[in-house]
Amino acid sequence: RYREAGAGQELYPDVVLIDGGLGQLHAALEAFATLDVRPPMVISLAKKEELIYVQERAEPIRLGRENVGLKFCQQIRDEAHRFAQHYHHVLRRKRTLEE
Repeated sequence: RYREAGAGQELYPDVVLIDGGLGQLHAALEAFATLDVRPPMVISLAKKEELIYVQERAEPIRLGRENVGLKFCQQIRDEAHRFAQHYHHVLRRKRTLEE
């Protein structure tokens, strides 16, 4: 999908939010490089201390717990988790019924 977006055939996001820390950010950037796609802004949200890592920035951004930007990123991450867990349950239920 990102390769097609880079070629102008798909809508390209302005920001990609990665769930995880610096390692996950680097893995995502490496995946974009493998696809030969120039990524949009890629940020990652590390769960334990809720640090935000941004590409091309050495130090993470530490926002206050009540910061609306941090809360917005947390809501996106939490909704992605909820969606993935729900989908996993649907697939598991489907497999159970087929057995």
